[in-house]
Amino acid sequence: MGNKLLILLVATIMASANSHYPLIDNLVNKIKEKRQGLSPIVITNTPNPFIDEKTLKKEVKKVSTFKQKWLVLRLYAILDKRAKINGRWYRIGSKLYGYRLVKTDPLKGYVVLLRKNRVLRLFVQHKRKKRFIKIKDYR
Repeated sequence: MGNKLLILLVATIMASANSHYPLIDNLVNKIKEKRQGLSPIVITNTPNPFIDEKTLKKEVKKVSTFKQKWLVLRLYAILDKRAKINGRWYRIGSKLYGYRLVKTDPLKGYVVLLRKNRVLRLFVQHKRKKRFIKIKDYR
């Protein structure tokens, strides 16, 4: 008896659904209509959105050549006429990364690098120490 009642209820809901939602029926009918697509000429003239591997490799090479690399120079120590830059020791007159070490000043803690008309002055990198402040106890 319960199954028959359920089937009857579902049938009445389905029958009344057509009368309650005429807009949905109109939308379904519009979807079923045959639509006109692009002409074959337009389709053949559109470029291929996919790219083959050879062309992709060429494009990657073009992009990689335009990347700008940053050079980081750090001066760690100065000892007489030598300087430790990026973990290696250099003397006055030696070249590093296209620059020539021209001058060292251990008292002021800097060196001068020269490349054509460009001058770089590197200062000694000091390690920052943790500083503890003694707080007075006001009891």
